[in-house]
Amino acid sequence: MTKRNRTLAQILIVLAAIAVLIIGRDLYLRRQEVLDCGDGPRRRIDLRDFSTQYSAYSLELEVILDDKAKISTKLTPEQFQQLSESLQSSREFRLYAVAGYNSCAISKDQYGKFGARYQALDSLAREINALLMKPSPTQEEKNALSTLTSRYGELASKLGTQ
Repeated sequence: MTKRNRTLAQILIVLAAIAVLIIGRDLYLRRQEVLDCGDGPRRRIDLRDFSTQYSAYSLELEVILDDKAKISTKLTPEQFQQLSESLQSSREFRLYAVAGYNSCAISKDQYGKFGARYQALDSLAREINALLMKPSPTQEEKNALSTLTSRYGELASKLGTQ
């Protein structure tokens, strides 16, 4: 490597490091941004924070559904379809709630209610997940899975309603 190429490479590395620092600082400051929407100050929410706080089991359940072989004997095709559609609805709801909160379209009170509903959905996902992970569920557990799946679908369809 010639001296000129080495110098050019060092300059490019320094410029890349500066760009990473500027972008990182900008993202950090944006996350710390305080909004005033008329109902008191609020911090901008990052969708990743919402997903981490409210949807660990919902996301795990989503992964399990993607690996269809694991649950093919535990859910009927109708239950599987309902659960898949419900998970899609909950993903869309997460985007709606966070975007609405960040743009002042949703009040703090509404966001709190939506968060509580999402936690209830996450609790159901936790129960469904536990039943789906059982290697050979009993008939009672299969019935419970059917009931939980129906409740999950009902709650997911009502997430964004008042």
